[in-house]
Amino acid sequence: MQILRRHKYILWSLGIYWPVLFLLTHIPVPQIAGQSGMSDKLMHLLAYLILVLFVWLAISPYEKVRWGRAKVWLVLAIIVWYGAFDEWLQGRVGRQAELLDFVNDLIGAMLGLGILSVLSFWPAMLTVSVIFIFAISNRSLLLTLYPEWYLDTAFHLTAYTTLTLLWIQHLGRCSEFRRRHRTWPITAMALPLVLLAAVKLVGLYYYHKPIWWVDVATAVFGIAAATLVSYLTFLIAAKKQPPEINSP
Repeated sequence: MQILRRHKYILWSLGIYWPVLFLLTHIPVPQIAGQSGMSDKLMHLLAYLILVLFVWLAISPYEKVRWGRAKVWLVLAIIVWYGAFDEWLQGRVGRQAELLDFVNDLIGAMLGLGILSVLSFWPAMLTVSVIFIFAISNRSLLLTLYPEWYLDTAFHLTAYTTLTLLWIQHLGRCSEFRRRHRTWPITAMALPLVLLAAVKLVGLYYYHKPIWWVDVATAVFGIAAATLVSYLTFLIAAKKQPPEINSP
């Protein structure tokens, strides 16, 4: 059976993410993780939210979760057994095994399956990206650590560039969007810019985090660059398409 391009990307992502996650949970806790200020329970939730997303899409890349089907429970069983084994093994390699960590693993997995039961591929990817960006931006101190300033720049660039590309892919499924050449870039940048503003304002008013202009500039650069490259690619592809022939 031929594996389509989307499925290949998912398999590659899972093949990289899962071993890295396993490695990070079985080495001494990095000092920077302790300085992050983020609850390890939230880390577990986010980690397993992303893991179950990749596992489900690796098995069923073109279908929503249907709870009456056996493969949903297969995926959940895989995550449950892996989470239990992961915690047990941590207790054997000098890490602390905690029941609450396992519970948050399951919460993250259930949240991911819940999102996938409501949303199709691109909206689900967008939703998980928004959750991840909000959590790292406002529930972690990683972006304010010194001298690790590069973490801040790298996060804002990669996170908002990726979000913009996902948004454009989602919009690309709409033929009306593809026909609007002039408003195409504005629509493509709208959601990422709104999210950037919302994240910064929430951080300012609820978590008392200052708004750094470098963060905003880096995120806007990533959004604009992703939009420009996608727009040029779109125009080139449109010119290569044969003109439509109107029947008499």
